Amino acid sequence: MVNLTNMSTRSLVTNSVRAVITILGCLFFMFSFIFPFCFVGLAVPGGRTSTCYWSYEYDYHVVADLRGSGSIHQLFSDYWFNPSLSVVPSISWALILLFAVQILTLAFGVAFVVSNRRTLSFEPILFGVAALVLMTYTGEMLFRSFYSNQYQLGYYLVYPSVVLFLCAFALNEVVKKRQIARRDTSVPVVAPSHRNT
Repeated sequence: MVNLTNMSTRSLVTNSVRAVITILGCLFFMFSFIFPFCFVGLAVPGGRTSTCYWSYEYDYHVVADLRGSGSIHQLFSDYWFNPSLSVVPSISWALILLFAVQILTLAFGVAFVVSNRRTLSFEPILFGVAALVLMTYTGEMLFRSFYSNQYQLGYYLVYPSVVLFLCAFALNEVVKKRQIARRDTSVPVVAPSHRNT
């Protein structure tokens, strides 16, 4: 009886650790969604511009030496289908796809925490890596067009979230394999009886 209690306690602790790691991965990923992932600056005659990019919005600021300054803030379809983004080829579809991938990453991460289903353990990793690829693609397309650019906090927060999702996946796989091995050893094997008739 002590052995069963010890195994169930160990399983409970392992599942709790896996859930905490996945929740941390979701939090890092949520903050990568909240913070911009790319900054682009450009010197223009009589001033400069700066733009911060998210998957779903952008902030465009103009600082003019003589005429003052101004800013534009656009969200979702106003941003994705903005004609000024058409100077950068194929960026609109990448931003829409990035937004969808970010939502799916968070949804699968939360679903994995809630359900503890093995089938949901790999999707946050897959979608997290896809988000990194799309952010990098978008950044490189923007960086070709503008001279002053850098990745922002939203980009760098995806890395620890993917690592945390990977750790939760590995821990989940170890636990599931132990459970399968324990089940296989606890089931008695009965040899089939052969009757001669």
